[in-house]
Amino acid sequence: MNVSNFSTYIKAVVEIEAEGFFVERLINLCKINNIKIWNITYINEGRIRFCISPKEFKKLKPYVKKSKCKIKIINKKGIYFDMFRYRKRRLVIYLILFLLLFSFVMSNFIWSINISGYEKIEKSRIEKALKDINITPGKFKFFVSKGKISDYIRANIYEAAWVGVDIDGTTMNITIKEKIISEEEDKTEIGNVIATKSAVISKIIAENGTAKYNTGSYITEGSVAIEGIISSELMEPIRVHASGIVRGIVEYTFEKEYKYITQSKEYTGKTRYGLGVKINNKEILLKYLPKEIKYDINSNAKVFEIFSVNISFIFNTYDEYILKDKVSTNEEIEKLAEKESTLYFEKILTNESKTVNKVVDKVETETGIIYKTKLSVEENIGKFVKTGESKIWE
Repeated sequence: MNVSNFSTYIKAVVEIEAEGFFVERLINLCKINNIKIWNITYINEGRIRFCISPKEFKKLKPYVKKSKCKIKIINKKGIYFDMFRYRKRRLVIYLILFLLLFSFVMSNFIWSINISGYEKIEKSRIEKALKDINITPGKFKFFVSKGKISDYIRANIYEAAWVGVDIDGTTMNITIKEKIISEEEDKTEIGNVIATKSAVISKIIAENGTAKYNTGSYITEGSVAIEGIISSELMEPIRVHASGIVRGIVEYTFEKEYKYITQSKEYTGKTRYGLGVKINNKEILLKYLPKEIKYDINSNAKVFEIFSVNISFIFNTYDEYILKDKVSTNEEIEKLAEKESTLYFEKILTNESKTVNKVVDKVETETGIIYKTKLSVEENIGKFVKTGESKIWE
């Protein structure tokens, strides 16, 4: 049984034969009244066959009468009718229900884990990290937090720059992107992890060093999030290479005013050509153009140097156009604003950015509408900054 047949079996289908002088009217009445029929087959003059769902079949009676047709059921297919047919055979029904329930329950467990994207990282290290947080085959999907898995692997495997976790059916796919570590990079270098943007911290995990902020705190751009120093009551403070995860909720704003009436270019199809000469910075055009006519100018120049003098021969093309007023409706402006704001945010956000909240505000003016979109995004805001060992810590 292929996918389409299985889908039909689940939904249940009634095959109908309609006969009368006005079978076309019956089809039109079904379409007008949103009664879905399909597989319409012409048998002969005044007789057709088509398929319909049991639910829609109940609505068909008044339109059959109105079109003066007669209908009869040719065939019934689907689990609905099979269950009704075998309603007295309880064992069969219980077995079917058990199999359906068993399939549903088992589909909510993770039975295989695929790890990809790693090259330098040993697979055993990744598997150990997953085992540490109890992610193994047989894990119930609803008890799995993708974000926690990603953060834990990155926190415990330094070479992992990004970790993507996706659950497809009963399979968990883990994709790892490794850091590009240059030969000059040395994890023993002293430094801090600073905030690259002002944000409300949503997660901070210090792998090495001391976290200076807590989750929910506001941090400004350039502030030290994880200080490269480890202190203890039993020993003197030690300066280290700070590392860890710092994620925060950053707010971006898109604001623009859209006019009800705007001017657009309408090209007339008329094109003029002109020549010009430019000697050093002085340009001489050999084509006179009326000032009241507007043109788009495309220039091609050939430059020669004669006795240290730059001489350019210019060939210009002038495409004539006129400006016309275009009146936009509120719906057109709203679609344009949504499109431009989406493009704006796509340019500044990365694949690791996660949208938390979006607020759209609009203010109508006499000449147009001011659209303002605020987007709250959770993203990585931590960056290691090297400092000299002799430098005083701020």
